Amino acid sequence: MAVHNADIAAIFEKIADLLEIEDANPFRVRAYRNAARLVQGLTHDLKAMVEAGEDLTELPGIGEDLAKKIIEMVTTGHCSFL
Repeated sequence: MAVHNADIAAIFEKIADLLEIEDANPFRVRAYRNAARLVQGLTHDLKAMVEAGEDLTELPGIGEDLAKKIIEMVTTGHCSFL
């Protein structure tokens, strides 16, 4: 299954919603919402970036945890967090 930026953004929004329901740290919730907005607005395809071995943490607001989730979604088609 091909995963597009919009799919990744939607999953990050869903994770943020779930974290909010669980009363998680507001900064963590905000990180997922910001990542969703960033991914949605990217002109580069994240799948191509992952396949090229680019360092996703160079994107503003994307840390190790979010980068690992993006790589997982691109390579497996799903996110184990959900």
